[in-house]
Amino acid sequence: MIITAIRIAKLLVKKYRNELTDQERMELESWRAAHPTNAPFEENLMTNSVDEQELAWLDAIDTETAWRKTQERRPKKRRLVYWSAAAAVLLIAGSAYLFLNQKDTKISSEKIEYTTIIKQDVNPALLGAKIILANGEQRQVDAKLSLSDSSGVLESGSSNTEEASRPKVSMLNTLVVPMANHFQLTLADGTSVWVNANSELKFPTKFDGNERKVYLQGEAYFEVAKDANRPFYVVTQNGTVKVLGTHFNVSTYGNSSKTTLAEGSVEVSKNEHSEIIKPGQKAEVRGNEIQVKKANLQKDLAWKNNEFYFKKDNIVDIATQLKMWYNLDVSFASDVSLTETYSGEIKRDSRLSEVIKMLEFVSDLKFTLDKNKLLITKK
Repeated sequence: MIITAIRIAKLLVKKYRNELTDQERMELESWRAAHPTNAPFEENLMTNSVDEQELAWLDAIDTETAWRKTQERRPKKRRLVYWSAAAAVLLIAGSAYLFLNQKDTKISSEKIEYTTIIKQDVNPALLGAKIILANGEQRQVDAKLSLSDSSGVLESGSSNTEEASRPKVSMLNTLVVPMANHFQLTLADGTSVWVNANSELKFPTKFDGNERKVYLQGEAYFEVAKDANRPFYVVTQNGTVKVLGTHFNVSTYGNSSKTTLAEGSVEVSKNEHSEIIKPGQKAEVRGNEIQVKKANLQKDLAWKNNEFYFKKDNIVDIATQLKMWYNLDVSFASDVSLTETYSGEIKRDSRLSEVIKMLEFVSDLKFTLDKNKLLITKK
């Protein structure tokens, strides 16, 4: 069985309380033998006293996600008292052991210390967006929106004659989701769309004709309402995704796009090239080439599931996610490796300080936060 970090944290807490069963004691011994830093880490841990206030930020950890692959869900989630080093173990729930980056950088128990400098914390992204109607009018929305029950949000002041005289392409509304925001929208056909930060979605108030078509820049997760007579298209600058009814994610930041399929079947096309992918696969489009690969659904769908899930990600990829979610200006010191990789997970509705505490533990990096400016340096 893969021993998750949360499991180890719980066992360490039980050992501290002299509550280990024989089976749990064997499990902990197996973890101790897995890496030379684990035994001294545990010994150092047992000498530390409990400081509950210091660990209040642990409430942000998504324990349910980390547990779901290793044991059945507990009937009720309880708050336990952890001390500092055990909390650090808990934070790396995305991996099995204390050595987390790809280059196997060893983390000594004697060097576990937080050097984060925070002058002003940053809250996570909020539900909110701006809608630009087909006639140019703008509306601010800060709650989930359903086009079948929009309470007039998408009603413009233009006359029906004016609307009818416009070319069909101009009849699209534009949902603009800025950095530090996210949004959820139900389209007129019943399709649910989760739109990530720094994204735009163009959509009609009502689907006419024999197809349903939206246009995406950025990232969105779709649960498409089934309609065998009207295929659903997601058009991006890097290609088109065609479906009849399914669940999938499209990420199209920059000059490439990635479609990850959770359920059903989709066809990804670019010019004359096309590929059909199955659940658990992803199609990456670069130029005119489409590559189908096995997907990591937990990683690719993490943002929609309220998670930061880093799995062998370099600091540039990590910083890009933080930049969009918290609206940050991120800079790196010249000696920071841009290729070394790290793993870990935490709930996405955490304050920025909580996220960078986790990142600091699993890396040799120091994070200095001043308002919305984040500087990343070597420890």
